[in-house]
Amino acid sequence: MTAMVRIRESLRRALRGAGWAGAAGGLLLALAVAIDQQAASSFEARRTALAAERASLLRGGEAAQPVRTGVDRDTLRAFYDGFPTRDALPALLSALQVQAETHGVDIDRSDYRVADETGAPLQRVVLSLPVRAEYGALYGWLSELVATTPHVGLEALTLRRGDARGGFVEGELRLLVFVRRTPA
Repeated sequence: MTAMVRIRESLRRALRGAGWAGAAGGLLLALAVAIDQQAASSFEARRTALAAERASLLRGGEAAQPVRTGVDRDTLRAFYDGFPTRDALPALLSALQVQAETHGVDIDRSDYRVADETGAPLQRVVLSLPVRAEYGALYGWLSELVATTPHVGLEALTLRRGDARGGFVEGELRLLVFVRRTPA
């Protein structure tokens, strides 16, 4: 018996022994390979387009053909229109203060600085707030804040407790508020 005949016979026995579970596994394996090949060709096409655009930009020319991102201008404009304007910043800060007081969070003062976001018609406002409250009240306020105001994000939170038995915490809270630039 030749080696090829032995291999064929052992494969035939393995397939008979595998049953329906083996057939399903083989089908899933073939499907995974097909999906992988499709994704690999898509990634390769995108990589080639990006490499061509990069080479053109390095030569000092304009991009040969912009790479499509799948987002059209109207969708992007609608996204940016969802942010409040810079003129609404005082009202936003007042609403944050009222919301904090409602939860029992003491904010003595607030410092903020404004910076333009590169490549977007937005400005980033960084708020530094010294806070003092019970931990549960602070947690509740931050949970509500993040859930109800999508243009506000928590950048940093530093807490300290005077003693281990005390319920109050003091700390520094840094929030990011994104607003649309007002047209000049």
